[in-house]
Amino acid sequence: MLQTTPPVAVIGAGIVGVCCAAHLVMRGIPVILLDRRGPGEMTSYGNAGGIQNLATTPIGMPGMLRQVPSWLADPLGPLHIRPSYLPRALPWLLRFARETTERRARHNAKALNELNRRCIDATMSLARWAGVENLIQLSGQLYLFRSRKAYLEDRLGQELRAATGQPFTVLDQDAIREFEPHLAPKFEVGLHVPGDGFCRDPYRFVTELAGAAMRNGATFLHAEATGFDWQGSEIAAIKTDRGKIDVGAVVIAAGAWSMPLVQLLGHRVPLETQRGYHVTIRNPGPTTRHMCLILDRKLAITPMEPGLRIAGTVEFAGLEALPNYKRAGALVRLGLETLPGLNIADVSEWMGHRPSLPDSLPVIGRSPKVPNAFFAFGHGFFGLIGAAPTGELIGELIAGEKPAIGLDPYRIDRF
Repeated sequence: MLQTTPPVAVIGAGIVGVCCAAHLVMRGIPVILLDRRGPGEMTSYGNAGGIQNLATTPIGMPGMLRQVPSWLADPLGPLHIRPSYLPRALPWLLRFARETTERRARHNAKALNELNRRCIDATMSLARWAGVENLIQLSGQLYLFRSRKAYLEDRLGQELRAATGQPFTVLDQDAIREFEPHLAPKFEVGLHVPGDGFCRDPYRFVTELAGAAMRNGATFLHAEATGFDWQGSEIAAIKTDRGKIDVGAVVIAAGAWSMPLVQLLGHRVPLETQRGYHVTIRNPGPTTRHMCLILDRKLAITPMEPGLRIAGTVEFAGLEALPNYKRAGALVRLGLETLPGLNIADVSEWMGHRPSLPDSLPVIGRSPKVPNAFFAFGHGFFGLIGAAPTGELIGELIAGEKPAIGLDPYRIDRF
């Protein structure tokens, strides 16, 4: 087991970092959780809320590249690239294109399934530990297709889901209406996934987990990590805008902001922010009972405590550009198409940064260059889904236990 006095520093207080901190304090390991913002205030604040074991399909799939021109031309489409950012995004996009072959999609799906099929047990375990299991609603999910043609074109997706061994039922138009009577009668095929569900308030879930970690001995520090002091090949201290912190180990879980710290450790990874938007509609009137994933629109609709959340879209514009809330406006229009009579009198808009790698897999594990540095970032669309399993893996690694799954697919040097 690593020497952990001084403490392990977890850099990043989003859902992944908080889950890492929780699993460390469960093992009696002293922890400092640091972030320039409060727990859950960045990307985790706007999560679409999915809690699901059946999360095996990578973003890059065969045939996707043929759809890109129509997506870019559609004001309601799921993809936007700001022209000024295209030269910077192009290397990442070319790497992503290489991941859309069937061979790569199958490889990436297998690794996603290994991690994410543990989502519900791992998430519920943490929720019970923090006393907030009421925030997790496992009432099932619906995957929806607007046409049978779109469903049939998702042949590989259906095959990958079936290969997990997890149950789901194919629904026709009438059965969809029985599950969700307020939906517009525009969905010809659906999949009902029993046992999956959603988090009723992702931001509150993160803050409650962070609070439980602090009650059990973790320390939270409002600070921005800027560099490291070294003792031989290991990190001895973290430099922050509030001074130095002596550490026994470091976990980099800073999401889309992980790259500068990773580079200081001698690693380079193709990490990009896929900016996502959501709207949350308070007092929506017609709503859904389940989390609904409209696969051919790349859209998620979730009935949360703060209101009905409609989330989706991918925008490439970097970490610094101001939000383009026309993207959020498109989500409102899609919501009105999906739920006729939706009351949009009280709508909040949000934009956040998904930390995304071309193969849809996160980086999890120990640095091959710095023995006391560990990585837990890059979960992309699967942040809340993969957070609790990732935290468990990091806890096992640092405590000297055998990880529950093999970590080779998630290693930092795979690129």
